[in-house]
Formats: sequence, C-alpha cells, structure tokens
Amino acid sequence: MSELEQAILFYADRPVEFVEDIIGATPDEEQAKILRSLAANTMTSVRSGHGVGKSTVEAWAVIWFMATRPFPKIPCTAPTQHQLFDILWAEVSKWLRHSKPLANELVWTKEKVYMRGYPEEWFAVARTASKPDALQGFHAEHVLYIIDEASGVDDTIFEPVLGALSTPGARLLMCGNPTQLSGFFYDSHNKNRASYSTFHIDGRKSSRVSQDFIETIIRMYGEDSDVFRVRVAGDFPLQEDDIFIPISLVENSIQTEFSPRKTPDLVHIGCDVARFGDDKTVIGYKVDEKVTFYRKRQGQDTMKTADDIILLGEELVQRYKLDSPIPVKIDDGGVGGGVVDRLRQVKRNNPERFWWLEVYPVKFGQRIKHKYYHDSTTYMMAVVKKLLQPYDEDGNRKPVELILPDDDDLVAQLSGRKYALTEASKIKIESKDAVKKRGQPSPDEADCVLLLCLPVKPPKRRGVRKNG
Repeated sequence: MSELEQAILFYADRPVEFVEDIIGATPDEEQAKILRSLAANTMTSVRSGHGVGKSTVEAWAVIWFMATRPFPKIPCTAPTQHQLFDILWAEVSKWLRHSKPLANELVWTKEKVYMRGYPEEWFAVARTASKPDALQGFHAEHVLYIIDEASGVDDTIFEPVLGALSTPGARLLMCGNPTQLSGFFYDSHNKNRASYSTFHIDGRKSSRVSQDFIETIIRMYGEDSDVFRVRVAGDFPLQEDDIFIPISLVENSIQTEFSPRKTPDLVHIGCDVARFGDDKTVIGYKVDEKVTFYRKRQGQDTMKTADDIILLGEELVQRYKLDSPIPVKIDDGGVGGGVVDRLRQVKRNNPERFWWLEVYPVKFGQRIKHKYYHDSTTYMMAVVKKLLQPYDEDGNRKPVELILPDDDDLVAQLSGRKYALTEASKIKIESKDAVKKRGQPSPDEADCVLLLCLPVKPPKRRGVRKNG
C-alpha cells in the first residue's frame, strides 16, 4: 500500500484531523462534532442562527469527502444562487486555495470541483434547489449530499435523496436557519429525529457570532421574538396565534430564487414617509416579483425625499427602457402629503421630462368597504400575505409571487404585526402607533413593501411623448 493510499485510509473516518493536517484549519468545538458525525452517521442535520460557521464546515466536508473516497459524487444545493455560489461554493474555493496539495489535485470551476483527470466520475457539483431535478441522477458507492439553508428547500427536492442513502457509503448533511414549521428539515429535528444525528447551535454560545449583532437583535426585537429565535438562537419560530403573516412565509420568500425578465412586466415605486423621531423614510421599488430598497433616511425633509424618488424613477426608466409610466405610491398621511404635492408640481412644470411619473397617494388605516378587512392597512397586508403563499386557494402549489430582500428590520416588521377581529368580525391589523407602544420599532420597511404591492389601475401615457 502506497504512502498516499495509507494517508487516505487514515483520514477517511477522521475528518477533523484531515481539516487540521491537510486543509490547515482549526474547527471549533461544534464544527468538529458535525464533522465527526458526518463520518459516523448516514444523516446529519444542523439548525443554527446566523454566522456560526455552517458554510465553512460544509466546504470542509466537500473537500474531505472528495479526497478520501474513490470516485465520489457530491451534489450541493441551496435555495438561491447567492446562497449556493456566493457563499458555499466560494467557501470551497477558498479552502482549496488554502492547501497546495489539494489545489494541485482538485480542479475548481464555477459549478464543479473534480479530481484532475476524472471530471465526470469524481466530482462535487453545485445546483440550485429551484430546479426540481437538483439532486437527481447521482449514482455511486460514495455519495455526499450537502443541503445548505435546508429549511428553504422544497420537500420534492429531497425525494431522490432517501433512495440514494440506502447505499452504505452515502451521506447527507443538512444545515440551515430553522425558518419553517413543516417540511423535511423541520421533521429531521422533530418527528424523525431518531433517524438523524442532530445539532443545535445557539449564536449566543458561538465565538464566531458578534456580540454587537446579538445585542442589536435583542434591543430591536426582544428575546421573545421569532426573529431572535430564528436568526440568533437557532430555534424554530413560535408562531403566535395573533400574528398575521408567519415568519416562515417571509423567510421562504427571501430564499426563493428569482430570474429577472429582460423586459419587466411591472415596475412600481413606493415610499413610506417618516413623520418624526426614530421613524425612517423608506423608498423602494418592485420589478415584477422582486422588491429592492433604494433609500432609508432619518430626519430627511420632503423635498429631498421627492428628489430621491425622481432620481430613482429616471434610473429605472433608463435601466429597463420603459415606455409606460411608473406608479409611484406615497404614504399620504402626515408629512407624506408634502412629497405628493412636490411630485405633482414637478410633473406639471415639466410633463415632457416626467412623462413616467404617476403619483398615487395612499392613506394607511383608512376605513374601507370590504367583506373581510376593516381598513386599508389590513387590506394591503392581506395582499402581501397572498403573494407570499406557496399554495393557491384550491390548495395547489404555486410559485411565490413576491421576492423580499434579506433585511432583518423587514423580517421582524412583517412577521411581528398582530391582528384582531372587530365587532363586525372583520380582520384589523394593529396600527403603527400600537406597534410602537408594544416597544417595537416603527414598521417603515414593511409599510414600503405594502405600498409596492398595492394593486393600482395601470396608468396611461395620455398622449405625452417621451424625449429621445
């Protein structure tokens, strides 16, 4: 037996030693436990808060399995391209570069790592979970499935894995923030726990998590909030009975892959205007299903806010070569009326240049005539909730129709808004003032999203010709 073969045999069931000796890294206590579990158990499932080193241990696992098994296949997946390629796959690249012997033997590409000379037989591959067949078609004696942010991966993606795990050399490693109260990942920590080696990493006990981050989350949302439970403590959400939009829907939206169309069908702008104190003015835009925040300001006057909206609108017109007006929906309560007036004045003074500007003032909390909803805020929350739902009214699965930014404030605000029934049995979302009385920050980001999603009658050009 050659020296190399002896080394491979030695490290095959010693991943921690492999990481230390070959990769040149030092796993912390929890990372070491996960690696040892991977060597000893068929299925390992890890739930944790943010920033505890999950992606690092996944990358080490990929490299260790590649180097210590003959002709392995290692499919890696995550809900979005960002999570898979910008985080996990980039981490694999980093640690390969860290070890010269490995860098000489293993070839890293944008979507694949393979043993030099065996690109089709000895490899790891990255495939986003947005594709139904992401984990299908991998047949080998040694298979390792790496599933990152597993709580956001649809159950159908897992189906081919279970059959493959019947092979003695097969392994499964799932890691993620515990955002969902159902599904394959949830079950691995609950009803199917006996079949798994499970780990729970609390960010408060991790040396890798910034104390400032923990204290900020506690200060802003409280230790009893679902945001804290999911993003710091690594616990599944509680889902209070009076919460209108569950955090699972919000997190699922954030983790949904979005492929933009070259020419968008819809472009909207929304602005929640700050009134006083710690409130923020939040300007955002929505291109088809995807929401992006453009500006967040404190203490900004209405003229500057109007200028920001104009700059954004002109940028969107140029970027997407728009030939129809943009609905610009403004919170018309309090000082928001000043922004509405200024934008209308700008368009009156120069209709040729500002042909694209179509202003829609919106009043939050206004009573409406609706069978189920008491006021305009509640109606807008219901619209957002419907867009976030993965199932239609008949119970059939449908694509998520709203892709939200990964923003802690937004997650907390949307998933923390409570509701009650009026005497007329209509649903009523608590007001912004009521939210603040509970000690929560003003839901400025959430209100911007409500505006962006509010349906309006499509504007018409009305005979005004665009310059150029």
